[in-house]
Amino acid sequence: MTVPVIISCDPGIDDAVALALAFGSPKLDVLAVAATAGNVSLEVASANATALLDLLGVSPEFPVYLGSVGPLAGGIRVPDEPVHGKGGLGGVRLPPSTRSVEPGAVEHLARLILSRPGEITVLALGPLTDVARMFTDYPETIAAIHRLVIMGGAVFSQGNYTLSAEFNFYADPEAAAQVLEQGQRIDLVPVDVTRKTAVSRAMATELAGMPAPTGVFGSMLVNMCDNMVSRGRPDVAVMHDALAAAAVMDPGLIIWQDATATVELDGTLTRGAVVADVRGVSGRPVNLRYGSDVLVGPFLEMLTEHLSGLCQTIEKATTS
Repeated sequence: MTVPVIISCDPGIDDAVALALAFGSPKLDVLAVAATAGNVSLEVASANATALLDLLGVSPEFPVYLGSVGPLAGGIRVPDEPVHGKGGLGGVRLPPSTRSVEPGAVEHLARLILSRPGEITVLALGPLTDVARMFTDYPETIAAIHRLVIMGGAVFSQGNYTLSAEFNFYADPEAAAQVLEQGQRIDLVPVDVTRKTAVSRAMATELAGMPAPTGVFGSMLVNMCDNMVSRGRPDVAVMHDALAAAAVMDPGLIIWQDATATVELDGTLTRGAVVADVRGVSGRPVNLRYGSDVLVGPFLEMLTEHLSGLCQTIEKATTS
């Protein structure tokens, strides 16, 4: 049986790899992609998402929807380039796509979820703005989602954007707080585990040397290594969003722990931070499970097999 999935993303290098995993997996049936502002502006996120679908050979009729330009509190999201590079894909320029992108992601995603209640998993790889808006406008979707898998938050780890906050939650903390408080059957994949999923420069370089499309993704990873080094960080590419996608494909890759969690909104130094109770001190019911550890070896093996398999699939198609 395949898992029907809707993906909300803000590509982003690790989003790109996550899309490659999801569309390349026989375990997943991706129903739609919604682009949202986050790592890049909404316009660039949409352009990157459609170009990546072209690269992966996804049907031109596949639905892509346009999400939010900025956080619930207002404003337009300003992109960050230190990690993901110019254009969000490590400076890799993909041919512009001619795919149509429909506005109104919230309405379209709600319609899909409500058409198959209890079946669809939502994989949220960017800020949670569109998910929060869907919960507000279509509250019946809260119970209708099969699972909500979120890449976001720093539970018992230092943040990757501020000392206390992970990027996606910091980009729209009001949305993150609302989703954690209202959502059901949430799997949170935080930086506590994603930062352990480091692709080495050697592995990235090997992938970059393969034919397209594998080599294209490898080039993105090499660029991420370069950007990390330029910021005084380890010479690796951390696969935050790819691990969340892998968690839908194989939840056993992650060690899960129940928690009661919310998001801090007012702290001067802690805005966007996850506040988690794993000992029942608050007396509030458990509202999610979060990744406390990851099987790094099996994950990296899955990652390299899937990315390497992309070019093998193309080669078989052209020689058959």
